[in-house]
Amino acid sequence: MRILNITRWPAFLVFVAAGLLAVSSAFATVNLFGQTMANIAFLRRAGFEAVRLGALGQLFWLTLWGMTALACFLGFKVCEVELVQRYRNWARPQGPGSDGV
Repeated sequence: MRILNITRWPAFLVFVAAGLLAVSSAFATVNLFGQTMANIAFLRRAGFEAVRLGALGQLFWLTLWGMTALACFLGFKVCEVELVQRYRNWARPQGPGSDGV
């Protein structure tokens, strides 16, 4: 899809997308840790009964939040690489006789 080709996006939009993906990744990671801590407390309080009642649900939500955090982080890294590449292209000396010094 052409819309996912970020090499065609203006640098400002790539920067904004990177910021939004970084915030989303942080939110998903914090939520993942919060749910994990709540699940550990629930397991300590209720023991085997907690596993019997909610093990699959817990696994589903932890997997979902983990995959969301990973996808947002990877999207951020794609935007970061694109911005760095654009900067390097901009900073490279241009024209005849440019020896880079």
